Amino acid sequence: MILSDDRIREGYIIEAVGEEDLDQYVKIRKEFLKPFVDQYYGGWVDEIQKIIADDLFQRTRKDASFLSIRLNGLIIGFLTYKEQPDQITDVSVIMSASGSERELLSDFLDFITCLSDRTKKPVLLTVYQASPFADIYRGHGFTVYGTSRTHFLMCYNVEDTSGLGDYKKRIFSR
Repeated sequence: MILSDDRIREGYIIEAVGEEDLDQYVKIRKEFLKPFVDQYYGGWVDEIQKIIADDLFQRTRKDASFLSIRLNGLIIGFLTYKEQPDQITDVSVIMSASGSERELLSDFLDFITCLSDRTKKPVLLTVYQASPFADIYRGHGFTVYGTSRTHFLMCYNVEDTSGLGDYKKRIFSR
């Protein structure tokens, strides 16, 4: 992903995530996801969530594009996606309350949808039903093709969603 000149002038940069970013990842992940975990799963348990975050951080660094968003040198968020031979999955955005979340998410979605259009690969993602970002995804052409008790399963660049059952099973068997 490449930031616009305006974003760069505002002090934003995007870098590959390094091992030294783990603590900030855990902190921002908690800030961003705690309201949803509290709402849907009965409360945030730091010890459990730290284990989940550490595992996810290590796995994502190995097999996905994992980027940090920095504002004036400080990490304010993380972007993730995995380009596979036939699809783009594991799209994730977690951000601190910087005030520019919607604009940065929009920039990221522009990048992901352009990648999808260029490669002809569909994009599959999940988003909490209570997340205000769900509307931003819809505004970028994503549609809901399934739901769980907690999430919308969304896709972009998919005409027939009947074959997406395997992805749904994979997401909910984690």
